[in-house]
Amino acid sequence: MPSHYLAQGAPLAGNTASVASWGDAIVGSLREIWLGFIGFIPNLVAAVVVFFVGWAISVAVGRLVEKLLVILRINQAFENIKGLKDAAGRAGLKINIPLLIGEIVKWFLILVTLLAATDILGLEDVAAFLRQVLGYIPNVVVAALILVIATVLANFVYRTVQASVDAAGFSGGGAVAAIAKWAIIIFAFMAALSQLNVAVALIQTILTAIFAMLALAGGLAFGLGGKDLAARWLKKAESDLIGNKRES
Repeated sequence: MPSHYLAQGAPLAGNTASVASWGDAIVGSLREIWLGFIGFIPNLVAAVVVFFVGWAISVAVGRLVEKLLVILRINQAFENIKGLKDAAGRAGLKINIPLLIGEIVKWFLILVTLLAATDILGLEDVAAFLRQVLGYIPNVVVAALILVIATVLANFVYRTVQASVDAAGFSGGGAVAAIAKWAIIIFAFMAALSQLNVAVALIQTILTAIFAMLALAGGLAFGLGGKDLAARWLKKAESDLIGNKRES
């Protein structure tokens, strides 16, 4: 064969080898993608099954909890708590306690189911986020309980203080009772925010400022305008004491 034919055929052979190597690389990549997809299908099917079965169980458990609380007459017990009933009425809310708790239980279980499904799929970032959400839910429950208990306690203290001041014959019972009530509500609100880890340092600063403000306001009020009222209270207490001694 002539030498010039050999010289022309060498580049053709090299190009053919390059094309073959590219083809092998593409085929290898497609094979890996296909094998990965085939290997992912069982996990996908398992995750879908777990999610829908968990969803059905979550809905059933939520409804069961709701019906159980209806049987236990939780709504009636809630209506007997005067402070909560009054607060809900002023806010224009009609709270259905069994439905609320049932929905909370349902969505909590749905989140647990979704976490299990993401673990099966290997979605580590999503699973980590869901774990943080589930870990935060107890803080929300505790904060809500703090606010509920504080509302009941604040209304009880309001009625007790007002009745005590009025029974003692002093004026301003409503104002004193309102101060006591709102002090409890404010501190409970701050405690709830602290439980939720919302700006803890800011809450401490605000509480310090509130204490300082109340102390300053109380001192100024007593020093400038409250001395006459204090004198009347002391005079009344003295006259009552003298009257009791004479009767004895």
